Amino acid sequence: MATNVATVDGKKNKYASYQNVYELIRGEVPGVEVNGTKVRIRGLGTINGLSDPLVLVNNVEVSIESFGSIDPRMVKSINILKSPDASIYGAKAANGVILIKLLEK
Repeated sequence: MATNVATVDGKKNKYASYQNVYELIRGEVPGVEVNGTKVRIRGLGTINGLSDPLVLVNNVEVSIESFGSIDPRMVKSINILKSPDASIYGAKAANGVILIKLLEK
């Protein structure tokens, strides 16, 4: 049975070798398509015809483009929610959800 949640644990030292969060997701999360700064968790959404997932950084919504500036060494964890697990976030989550927790300074 396939899971609808993928997790990246930022405590592993190898994540510091990634240049950006897009590379981190591409290298560590199977089933998620990353092409440049575009992330596709699911196919095209039915609400708006777009494929961008909802992105929350420390529980604050950010654009898919702006989260690329996050230093991978500052990532505590990344959770990627698909299908029913993403539905708790409403219609904005039709294309999946990326939850990023950053390390505290």
